Amino acid sequence: MLIKSYSLIKNNYLWLFVFFIFLIRIISLAISPLEPQGDETQYWYWSTYFDWGYYSKPPLVAWVIALFSSLFGNSVFILKFPSLLAHILTSIVLFNLSRAFNRNKEESIWLAISYLLFFAVSLSSNIISTDPFLLLCWSLSLYFLKLSLHDNSIKHIVFTSIFVALGFYAKYAMIYFFVCSIFLIILSENKKKIIKNTSIIAIFVSLFISPHIYWVYSSNWVTLIHTGNNLNWSAALFNFEQLFNFTMSQFFIATPIIFFLYLKGFMKFKNFYQSYAFEISYSFPIIILITIQSFISRANANWSSVAFIGIVMIASSMMYQKYKKLLYINAILGVMILFLISYLIISPPNISPFNKLQGMKSASTEIKFLDDSLMSNYIVFDDRMNIAKFLYHLPSKQDKMRYLSNGNHPGNHFEMLMPITIDQLQNKKVIIIHRYEESVESLKNNILVKQLYEMPNSKNNFFISYFE
Repeated sequence: MLIKSYSLIKNNYLWLFVFFIFLIRIISLAISPLEPQGDETQYWYWSTYFDWGYYSKPPLVAWVIALFSSLFGNSVFILKFPSLLAHILTSIVLFNLSRAFNRNKEESIWLAISYLLFFAVSLSSNIISTDPFLLLCWSLSLYFLKLSLHDNSIKHIVFTSIFVALGFYAKYAMIYFFVCSIFLIILSENKKKIIKNTSIIAIFVSLFISPHIYWVYSSNWVTLIHTGNNLNWSAALFNFEQLFNFTMSQFFIATPIIFFLYLKGFMKFKNFYQSYAFEISYSFPIIILITIQSFISRANANWSSVAFIGIVMIASSMMYQKYKKLLYINAILGVMILFLISYLIISPPNISPFNKLQGMKSASTEIKFLDDSLMSNYIVFDDRMNIAKFLYHLPSKQDKMRYLSNGNHPGNHFEMLMPITIDQLQNKKVIIIHRYEESVESLKNNILVKQLYEMPNSKNNFFISYFE
């Protein structure tokens, strides 16, 4: 009885620690003076109208932003808060997933803590992006898949299908779920049940994501083309530098301790896969595939993000069972990074990348004053990041904003949705906000005013030109 009471008190303290992490992140996000990035404001703009897809991403991130902004407004805090919340929810799902493997409560809470203290999660909690929702959907999919393999319940199969489909609506990386399931079939003794369940899941998922597939088809496959371009296979192939960079980056997605322990497990593979066949199946194939991609061309560090759900499950379990001191050292390391990132976003130094996230709100105020004075027909942009930020900071002028297009295949969402060509600008009163002087080369004889607008970071500088 005494041991049970001690265990309960200890677990309560661990949950209090989880709440402490959540509280620190909320406070630092709430009082941060940093403005949203261009990608973040682009996702916000997507959220202003419902669709089954957008130029470069599936629609879930926009849907989530739309829900929160409709309830709480369009402040920077509300824009970014869903990412923070998604990570907290993912940690709770991981606790339950660990319990589904019959691991005790203390070990399961430590898994939740280890995830929350990922270096990448400390950073990602301050950025609205697709990854937090992908990780949440991935974790929920694995949880309900594990339950379905235990009890063969159609309810759990349907829930797995729902969250796999939502994962696809977050990011196409959810396709790894089915790739990894093949690996699980190979490693598992219960092959027939896994094949049956994943086949049913695949059918349900196909039905659930069919509206998005139709949107992609009706949009001339624009999202798939963009995704294919990101792979960059048309560039110089077989790059050892990119392979090295990607490999090193994986040590800093979670913590170096977590990734090292995961790799260490493969030194005794037979015992390793007997203990962690499920987790290996839903992590190792992804790491291998993205590592190959990094060598062929390039790969961003976060392309393997879903693999780290399985990775942290293994590493946290190994630390709890064999290396308790490492569990505490890993937590201390994570807390140090948590406080460092919180400090930097509360009191950002005047260096890149922090000063890249300042100054656009003031610039928007000046552009509003300029347009109110000149009564222009259009405010035209030649840069995706700039138009996204001005759309967010200057909503009263959205109807006037256009993206300068050459009439060819659109290179971004705004060129697809609100294009305007040089010919269409003739005999109009136009303010052009352009990063590149050559964008207005053909109009130079008509330009009445041209001025460089200096931002806190010189890489964000842009020109303001006006012509009639």
